[in-house]
Amino acid sequence: MRSRPERGEGTQHLRRGELLGLAWDDIDQAAGELNVSWQLQRIGRQLVRRETKTAESDASMPLPDICRTALAIRQAEQRADMKAAGEVWQKSPLVFTTRFGTPIEPRNFNRAWEARIRRYGLRQITPHGARRTCASILADLDVHPRVAMQILRHADFKVTMEIYTRVSSKQTREALKRLGDRMNGTESA
Repeated sequence: MRSRPERGEGTQHLRRGELLGLAWDDIDQAAGELNVSWQLQRIGRQLVRRETKTAESDASMPLPDICRTALAIRQAEQRADMKAAGEVWQKSPLVFTTRFGTPIEPRNFNRAWEARIRRYGLRQITPHGARRTCASILADLDVHPRVAMQILRHADFKVTMEIYTRVSSKQTREALKRLGDRMNGTESA
């Protein structure tokens, strides 16, 4: 039986475990879709690829062009890794692997994330924080909260709205200006 996901899990649209458990068979580049139904988890001393925790986590999602491009680059990188590793390459269906084809340790994913942030001089943000940022950007883009909930694959609307979404100062100013215009009778149609 599937249990509910733990609060605080995740990264971007995909949770960290879902990203690390993603296999090439889960991606249809021609159709531009990604099927999420697997995750990579550490259980005891082993990394195990298993079904996602909840039916709400399972989804077929459209892939934006930027993601399709990134996946094509990843596929080329993986082929180069396979060639360089030669006989020590571990055959794997996973999209994200080490340079030897083995699954990526979740802690090492976090370390690599932090290293890239430092390398590019970006503001420090956790993988989970990036998922929150996605929710806030969706709110800034006036994406309906139910659609944001579906994109983030939350089972509970409250999780999307109360935990993930942050309203920007710009959005707050625009709302207050519209409210003031309405109260003054100067709002345009």
